Amino acid sequence: MTRITSSLVLAGFFLFQTPIALGQDLSASFKAKVMPLIVEHCVDCHGPEVQKAKLRLDNLQPNLRDERTLAVWAGVYDKLVSGEMPPKKRERPAKDELQAAASWLNKELHTASLDRQQKQGRVVLRRLNGTEYENTIRDLLGTGVKLKEMLPEDNSVAGFDNVAAVLDVSATHQLLYQEAAEKAVAYVVPPHPPIPFSDMRTGKEMSEKGGNFRQTLTRSCMLKGDSLVFFSKLPRYGLCSSAPVPTAGRYKVQISIAAVGAENKAVPAAFLTVDGGREDPVLREMRDIAPGKPTVVEVEIDLERRQAFVVNLLAHWDIRAFKKPIEEYTGPGLIVDWIRIEGPIGVWPPKSYETLFADVPLKPRSVAKAEAEGKAPPKIPVVRSEFAWNADPLVPASAKPKEDAERLIRAFLPRAFRRPVSEELQKHYVTRVHEKLDKGYTFLDAMTYGYKAILSSPHFLLIIEPGGMAGAVKNDLTSPKLDDYALASRLSYFLWSTLPDAELLELAKKGELAKPAVLRAQVERMLTSPKSKRFTENFVGQWLELRKIDATIPDPHLYGDFDGTLLWAMPRETQHFFEEVLNNDLSLVEFVDSNWSMLNERLAKHYGIPGVVGNDFRKVQLPAGSHRGGVMTHASVLKVTADGTRTSPVLRGKWVLERIIGKPPAAPPPDIPSIEPDIRGATTIRQQLDKHRNIAACASCHVHIDPPGFALENFDPIGGWRDFYRAATRTPKGIVNLPGYTGRAFFRGPDVENGGETHDGRKFQNIDDYKKLLLADKDQLARNLTEKLLVYSTGADIQFADREVVEQIVTTLRGKNYGFRTLVHEVVQSRVFLNK
Repeated sequence: MTRITSSLVLAGFFLFQTPIALGQDLSASFKAKVMPLIVEHCVDCHGPEVQKAKLRLDNLQPNLRDERTLAVWAGVYDKLVSGEMPPKKRERPAKDELQAAASWLNKELHTASLDRQQKQGRVVLRRLNGTEYENTIRDLLGTGVKLKEMLPEDNSVAGFDNVAAVLDVSATHQLLYQEAAEKAVAYVVPPHPPIPFSDMRTGKEMSEKGGNFRQTLTRSCMLKGDSLVFFSKLPRYGLCSSAPVPTAGRYKVQISIAAVGAENKAVPAAFLTVDGGREDPVLREMRDIAPGKPTVVEVEIDLERRQAFVVNLLAHWDIRAFKKPIEEYTGPGLIVDWIRIEGPIGVWPPKSYETLFADVPLKPRSVAKAEAEGKAPPKIPVVRSEFAWNADPLVPASAKPKEDAERLIRAFLPRAFRRPVSEELQKHYVTRVHEKLDKGYTFLDAMTYGYKAILSSPHFLLIIEPGGMAGAVKNDLTSPKLDDYALASRLSYFLWSTLPDAELLELAKKGELAKPAVLRAQVERMLTSPKSKRFTENFVGQWLELRKIDATIPDPHLYGDFDGTLLWAMPRETQHFFEEVLNNDLSLVEFVDSNWSMLNERLAKHYGIPGVVGNDFRKVQLPAGSHRGGVMTHASVLKVTADGTRTSPVLRGKWVLERIIGKPPAAPPPDIPSIEPDIRGATTIRQQLDKHRNIAACASCHVHIDPPGFALENFDPIGGWRDFYRAATRTPKGIVNLPGYTGRAFFRGPDVENGGETHDGRKFQNIDDYKKLLLADKDQLARNLTEKLLVYSTGADIQFADREVVEQIVTTLRGKNYGFRTLVHEVVQSRVFLNK
């Protein structure tokens, strides 16, 4: 059967060289090639008596022009060539019969799918998702305005939230996009000149202004003269913070600070910003603070009005567990003498203002109004308070409003729409602004109206991808190519999650971007840009589900060794790991197994790996027997695949099938209950799953899901290695004492049941063995990542005609050590990426 399957897969993509035209009646060939196998081997389970309203093959017609029917037959084809259907316990079809049916399906499915792409494109247009919209506005205007939180949450399909099929545009979307655009325009107009601000607070002064310090004193912090000393995360952010700033802008912060503790080593400090409780604190940076005499640390940071700069620890510790006065504690902590803040610094008006209102002066609103009405402007005091500016803020004041409006709108449109704009469309927006001016709108209000219309228009919200060809030639294996401007946008949103920059647009203007050498050079340039961090954040965040890292909070009764410093480090290991593989064109199999990882001291301690000092991440060779290596054993992945208290082989197994192997299981039947661990300890999770597999509807999927789940069962919900489960209630085996553990006591539960057997009978004892089994099929690992990148880069799920391209890329990778950077280049150069 293995030989039959292999020959079908290898031969399949060469069988469509003489495709049957879709207009031809397929009934005769279908009845001759496919129907005999269906009748003899499938109808017993997929006929009217068993399936009823579910999948029936006895009456499924070969109408491959229908998208849903095509998808069903594609599923049938996959089951046939994989050997999963007919089931192993059933009589197997003859080799010739199976190959004839599979060959017919492959040829006709490819033909139908390719024809659809040639006529309609894989993705005609798609809406910017929330992340792309916010990035685009920020980069277009040069601001840090927050907009994503104003928009509806985006749906996902095939693992990503940038797929056109689920990015609808409702009336609610349109209304919220207009509100977001109005906020973005208002954000670039400073209400007043920078108000010089300078403030310095000692540790004692900060503690007195930060709330009821006496409740915190003696628990985790203390005063030492005028300095503040703390050993745990401060419960009130005002206890160690600057004064709130009166003006948005960039500020210079100086902190006199040092690490304390008997170990005489650096301590990681968290630098955050808070805005008085209106929003959650934002962690801006983690920095190692050296021990010894306090030194001055300088930071430049962008702050909004009323925001403050905060120093804190992310580790949790309670003095009550110490049982002695805090003065006797010698553990790691920080001493802060003072914090000084000065600003704003930088140019004024800000560059963002010049983006929308270049060469239009800012004047107090009362002055601008008087000048527009031809009256003498009022007298304005030389020195004004913040209160006075709030009552009479600055506004753009144009002496020639219609001329300035036309100049600014015409300059803005091609940048916003990411391509040249027709004269007709330019006049449309200019006319709308002029009409508002004629009705007595102020220059600012009229321009805000125009900019809001532009930033909420389909030309901005949608990535429209017109082809460079008038149409596809019949039987041509290429669908219409993207024009260079559409290619610039597709490339930029793939690697940067934002609009194309000036260099990409200039190459598009010259018609040179699609040239293979130019395209390759641009990919290299973009991957070395700081904006490529967004590729890491958005692709990895969805591929490996790192966006869910904060979704669960580990039970503090069981996992007292979990703290904010560990949580901060978890996703960064995976992100740095991804960038190391990408930047050095390492083999993509490193994502499954590697002899190294990217660690800092906190994470290395969690993994039991000695010799790593400091908060900075670096490449670390893993010691023998560590059970680490590859992303499946990263604490970030192990946390997002658990619920904070328990692990589930089902959840983790499904994750591995979907994210690493690329063979996701079918959705569970609606009438089958989920598995809940027996908290009494009467039955193990393996025993429960064994019973679950005895249900016929569950067995076919669990034979694939359970093995990778049990391969990871030795890892607890926070990614630590375990040989037994932790229990919160007393057990016969008693309390567990772990080296260096300072959390609440827990008890030893049952031993972990590891090991298992794959669906094809290969046995493994632990994750090390299981990774070796995965590495036996490197092509499938490459195939999975190729498909993931194609979906993410084009905004469309994999279609049957795309399989040919996927196999071509996998073949190329096989000869280049499966290099991951090579894969990115191959994706960009592929027909799927270059065509509409």
